[in-house]
Amino acid sequence: MSPPLLPGNRNITEEEVRRILNLLPGSRRASNGVIVDNGDGTSYHITGFITSDPEMADVENLHLAYATKHEIIRLRELRTAHDYLLRVRLEAIAASPRAVRTFRKRRAQFEERGRRWTLTDYYNAQNIDAKRYVSRLSRPLQRIVKSIPYGLAPINEVNAVARRTMLGDVVMVAENLRYFFYFMNIAMYGPYSEIRTDDCIDAAIIALRIMRGSESFDFDLDPRATLPAQIEREIQSKTGRQMEFTFGHEFAHLLEGHLVDRLGSDDLRVYSHECEFAADCRAVLAADSDHETKRTLARGAFDVLLYLHFLEASARAGLLRSYSDGATHPLPLERIGRLKAALNKRYLPPPGEIEASEDAIDTMVESVTKRVDTSGRPDLLSFYGSLYLPTFTDRMKTDRIEF
Repeated sequence: MSPPLLPGNRNITEEEVRRILNLLPGSRRASNGVIVDNGDGTSYHITGFITSDPEMADVENLHLAYATKHEIIRLRELRTAHDYLLRVRLEAIAASPRAVRTFRKRRAQFEERGRRWTLTDYYNAQNIDAKRYVSRLSRPLQRIVKSIPYGLAPINEVNAVARRTMLGDVVMVAENLRYFFYFMNIAMYGPYSEIRTDDCIDAAIIALRIMRGSESFDFDLDPRATLPAQIEREIQSKTGRQMEFTFGHEFAHLLEGHLVDRLGSDDLRVYSHECEFAADCRAVLAADSDHETKRTLARGAFDVLLYLHFLEASARAGLLRSYSDGATHPLPLERIGRLKAALNKRYLPPPGEIEASEDAIDTMVESVTKRVDTSGRPDLLSFYGSLYLPTFTDRMKTDRIEF
């Protein structure tokens, strides 16, 4: 039998699976639970059972699969910025059946390690990149950053944001942004690890699909590739430094005093662009005085900006519907130029490396365009589901039946 998640909210047992399969013709065993066909092309996926808590509304009871009763009740009346971030996370999960399935698995793994589950504790444990960056700051800056809630969130917008709310300031980074960086790293650094060109192009396509919202949020359930251990460590290391810069950039908006309402200003474009330039620079220079740390953060910064250039070039090539709002964000290549000019040469990559990377990005856009045009699938970038790296995936699996 599967262990219960919480009293009143538990996984389906093997005995119950067998009873449903016997009672309902056309029902099928799933990886977790049972799929019951309705006969009209739709179906139910039964994964567990909920006993309603009389103290909670029906919709609140449904949230018990991925949040605790205490957390759910907290959201009846938001009091702090921490409550705001919790609500954003919870509502994003509730809006996506795949996210619910993902968090059921995450919860099971979390509890298997002997830890008591709360959604907040789970995300605190995932805050490795952000905490590493914060540890590099001076103590006075650490106190400022630690005074606000920050971390990942499973939101649809693949973005990072420092936001001023009525309850206080919050820094959020979309979980899918990390996956975007991960697959872009395979695409652009893969050749140095002898990853085949076709796999690199497919990784770039997956990255584009993540940005378009068509790549399903179920990487925990269905990894798109299993890389050799050494290559995986290298890719994750690069992804970590890019996430450090991303959090550092958003913290810089807080530290630089950018979180003010300037939407009514005629100088919005100039103000916003200068804020972005300043945040890029502060994210690198606010770190401790160790030169290697600043060099690592700078490399992460240039990677991020190059990948944003990939998105901007992809939008111009018709691979994305849109890229970003030019009223608030300057073009990535402008940001690269400003950051290069602002940093000491000791923190910069070797001469010519960034320019070569820009050319490699443009070549990758051309390769992706050719792959899309010759794939025989007009919906290659837009269909909702999963793509895989063929060299590192033994076969495609059937959703819900095998994972």
